[in-house]
Amino acid sequence: MESVKQEIKQLCEQFRLGALYPALDQAVQAAEKNNMGYATFTLQLLKAEAAHRTQRDELKRLKTAGLPKGVDLDHFDTSVDIGFPPKRMGQLRELNWVDQLFNIVLMGPSGVGKTRIASGLCLDAVRAGYSAYFRTMQDIVHTLQTKDAVPSQNTEYRRLMKANLIVIDDIMLFPL
Repeated sequence: MESVKQEIKQLCEQFRLGALYPALDQAVQAAEKNNMGYATFTLQLLKAEAAHRTQRDELKRLKTAGLPKGVDLDHFDTSVDIGFPPKRMGQLRELNWVDQLFNIVLMGPSGVGKTRIASGLCLDAVRAGYSAYFRTMQDIVHTLQTKDAVPSQNTEYRRLMKANLIVIDDIMLFPL
């Protein structure tokens, strides 16, 4: 039995099935306990792998998004009137505008939550599976200026060009 498990482990590594082998013992026990068929057993293992990959991909998108901390719109105080109705916030959080390729510009005085709303929408997009990035205008200009000379900036430029959503913050703080 150990040689079979070792071979399964090697094949999981070869095919980069990172969650399948760790879920194997629990799946085998559940299959024996519940008299599970082969197809159901296989489905259970594949679901574990799919969940692992979905979580890993979301974490990767979150890391590359460059979001500030504490941007979850679930905790946004809508009781304060900032001229942005909660109904509109709900509509924006549905992210239909991303699929329809609409641009959104949030304008207003300092301190009303423009960055928080924009970064929260970016977080919602990442969680929905979109490639979304939060950058300042200064970051964007720097990337454009150095993309031909610095390989990492070229990578950043290509990443931004393929993005579903780019949030550009502090546009008016940067001299154009």
